[in-house]
Amino acid sequence: MSDGQQILIRKVGQLLAGAIRLGASDIHFRCGQLPMARVNGELTALDQQVLDGQFLRLLAERMTPARLREMAEHSDQLDFSAEWPETSRFRVHLFKARGEPALVLRVIPLRIPDFSTLRLPAAIKRVPDLISGLVLVTGATGMGKSTTIASLLDAISRHRKVHILTIEDPIEFIIGPGQSLVSQREVGKDVGDFVTGLWAGLREDPDIVFLGEIRDVETARVVLQAAETGHLVVSTIHTGDAPSTIEHLVNLFPADEQQSARLRLATVLEAIFCQRLLPMKGRHQRVLASEVLLRSASVQEWIRRPDKARTLLERMTQSAAEGMQTLDMDLRRLYESGLVEMDVARMAAHSPSDFVRNLSVV
Repeated sequence: MSDGQQILIRKVGQLLAGAIRLGASDIHFRCGQLPMARVNGELTALDQQVLDGQFLRLLAERMTPARLREMAEHSDQLDFSAEWPETSRFRVHLFKARGEPALVLRVIPLRIPDFSTLRLPAAIKRVPDLISGLVLVTGATGMGKSTTIASLLDAISRHRKVHILTIEDPIEFIIGPGQSLVSQREVGKDVGDFVTGLWAGLREDPDIVFLGEIRDVETARVVLQAAETGHLVVSTIHTGDAPSTIEHLVNLFPADEQQSARLRLATVLEAIFCQRLLPMKGRHQRVLASEVLLRSASVQEWIRRPDKARTLLERMTQSAAEGMQTLDMDLRRLYESGLVEMDVARMAAHSPSDFVRNLSVV
C-alpha cells in the first residue's frame, strides 16, 4: 500500500468517525469543497480542509467494490453498499460533478434500532405477526423508511421461524438470521432487477418478501401477485400520505387495468405507514411524525371506490381506537407534548390553516 493510500485511509476514517459521532444521516464529498455531513436535517462541515481531485479519485476507487470498478469508470453515476472498517455501513451514490468524482454516503448503523428507539407508532408492532398481505412504508428520501423496515424484519427474524427474502438496490442493513432463514439479494450483484428477482423469489419458498421500492407497473403487478398468493410483502413508495400512496399505486397501471388494481389492492393491503422526520424542539435531533392506515372494511370500500377519496382522512381520524391516525393527528400530539415547535408542526400539516384552526391557536 502506497503512502498516499495510507494517508487517505487515515483521513477518511477520521472524517467518517467524526460524522458518526455527530449522528449524521448523510456524508458529502465534493472536489474543491469542504467535506460535509447532514446532521438533524442540516449540513455541517466535518473539516476545514478543501478536498482535491486526487483525494476524491482515490476515495472513489477505495469505496467502490472491485466488481463494479470497471463499470464506475464508464458510468455517470453508480449506487452500491460499502462498509468502512470500525465505523459503519453506507449506501453510496457515486457520481461526477464538474468532471471529478463525487460521493454521497447514507449512514447505515451496524446495529438495527428497535421499535421503541425509533418512536414508531404502536400499530406497527402488529406487522411482525402478519402472515400475508401488503405493507407499505412511505415518505420522502431521508425520512427513515429503510430503518423502519429493517426494524420490522429484525423483529420477525428474532421471533419467527420463517424465510425472509429481501431484494434491495443496494443492500443496506444486514438482517441477522435469529430464528429465521434470511436471503438478502442485491440488484446488479445477485439479481438483474426488482421484477426478475421477485419472480424468481416466489420460487424460493419465502414467507416474507421485502422489495426495496415499487417503481413501475411491472413491479406493482408482481407485488400484488405475491401478496395474493399468501406471502407478506413489505415495500416502499415515495409518497407523503396514505391517500396519495393508494392513488399512486393504482395510477401505475394502464387505465383499463386500474379498477382491477383497486380490487386487488383492497383485498391484500394490510397497512400504510407514512413517515416524516421533524426537528425536535430544543434538541439537536429529529422526531418521527407518522400517518397510519390499517385494513378495515371501510378502508377496503374506499380503495375500491375512488369517489370516496375525500372521506378517507376523515375515516382515519374517526378510527384512532383501531390504531389509525392522520399525520395532522400525530403532529398535534407532538406539539401538545412539547416535542416540536408550532411552526414546524403547522408547516408539516396537510392543511396548515386547518391545523391551526383546529388547535384554536391564533
